Amino acid sequence: MNNIFYRFRQTRWLLFSLLSGAISTLAFAPFNHSWLVFLTLAVAFYYWEKLPARQAAISAWLFGLGLQCSGVSWIYYSVHVHGSAPAFFAVLLVILLCCYLSIYPALAAYLVNRYLPSSPLLRLLLFYPAAWVVFEWLQGYVMTGFSWMQLGYTQIDLPLSGFAPLLGNLGVGGAVAVSAGALALLASQRRHLCMSYVMSLAIPVLILWLTGALLKTVNWTERHGAPVKVSVIQGNIAQKDKWKPQMKQPTMQMYRDLSLAQRDVRLIVWPETAVPDYEHHAAPYLQKLANEMKARGTDLLLGIFVLNENKRVLNSVINVNGGSYNKRHLVPLGEYIPLRFLIEFFNRYVKIPMSDITSGSEDQPLLTAAGLPLGISICFEDAFARDVIKDLPAAKLLVNFSNDAWFEDSHEPHQHHAIARMRALESGRYMIRATNTGITSIIGSHGEVIRRLPQFQSGVLTGEVQPYSGATPFVSSGNWLIVGGCSLLLLVFAFKERNNTVRPQMNADKHR
Repeated sequence: MNNIFYRFRQTRWLLFSLLSGAISTLAFAPFNHSWLVFLTLAVAFYYWEKLPARQAAISAWLFGLGLQCSGVSWIYYSVHVHGSAPAFFAVLLVILLCCYLSIYPALAAYLVNRYLPSSPLLRLLLFYPAAWVVFEWLQGYVMTGFSWMQLGYTQIDLPLSGFAPLLGNLGVGGAVAVSAGALALLASQRRHLCMSYVMSLAIPVLILWLTGALLKTVNWTERHGAPVKVSVIQGNIAQKDKWKPQMKQPTMQMYRDLSLAQRDVRLIVWPETAVPDYEHHAAPYLQKLANEMKARGTDLLLGIFVLNENKRVLNSVINVNGGSYNKRHLVPLGEYIPLRFLIEFFNRYVKIPMSDITSGSEDQPLLTAAGLPLGISICFEDAFARDVIKDLPAAKLLVNFSNDAWFEDSHEPHQHHAIARMRALESGRYMIRATNTGITSIIGSHGEVIRRLPQFQSGVLTGEVQPYSGATPFVSSGNWLIVGGCSLLLLVFAFKERNNTVRPQMNADKHR
């Protein structure tokens, strides 16, 4: 019995690393226990600092695995329920994706422990937070990126989100990591704690939080003209019914009827692929809509699939009065298959409609509606700050078109909504969010939810949106300021550590 207990004490870091990662998902929407992330990340940092480089990497990989498996488990719905893949294959695909995503925190922990000074103070307050920021950024870039479950999204309603217009979501995540690092440092030094030591840690963290709170009161952008009245249509078409031939006409008629019932609005917005057909097939329907909208002085934006000149499918948003936007950042395995030779293997198990489409040009002119240049994102695109700020500061308003019906009543729509709120906060712009089954909302320039519709109900959200001009510091610099600063910090200390290691060896060699 004593031997079993001893072995557990020696290896408990494996279990606690996995559990702390899994529990971290409760800090994200819809659970919103934001405070939990400081404790769970502190547990992770505590073990990383105590372990050798390789074991620290394993601990970080397990933390990442727990976080990703609990956080993005909703992918199962799109692959199994709507992609008709066998359950075992859907589970395997989710696990493999999570195993890959967990490599990034593992690399962060390994590189810090292997190449940087072993000072607990420096590791917990500087190195781990900086490495986390750099590798969280890399996770959003490599192989087009997957920028979900980033720490900053847990803080959208808390003081640290004040750093978002300055340093973006990654900067908010870095502040979370510093706060967690301070807790881990207190735990690691608990046997030698004194009031002066506690205060020396608490004061800088308190200053960090107070700074965030003050930054939340700053208006980084300014109003541009009068508010615009908009109506956003939530069709609530179940994904299993969306592409059934018998549903096409009722769906199109419902959207038209709901839109014609709106009076004195400048802009009407339908969600992603609201029209279950190709643009050229639906041309008479779209022309009729255009005539009706022009007579009212209203612009109508809607999602639809478009065939380009090469007969390739585009996921697009069009203004029935003229103008379009084609989705640039596609969803791997959902809208395109990475590594083309995998198509046959993937399609053998998964039958996702429209899962092999092409991306739009990177240099598209801004779509205009209600007399305003708009920053358009379609579904997955708003998970990438770089894609959203690409249209700024020219765009006066952000509009996101999504269809989260793929993920049923999971936590994905709530996570996605929090991500959209962060994009609005980073850019100092209102965002209109049009979704098929929810969450449809109007989000203010500080990331606050002004109005929203209940999920899984057909309805219309009508309200006013305020156009804004100008640029937040984050829009001007993007992620380069925070990522560059963290990378430079790590490189400088790694270089100093290398010199400190090499010099004694050189001196020893001289005296032989």
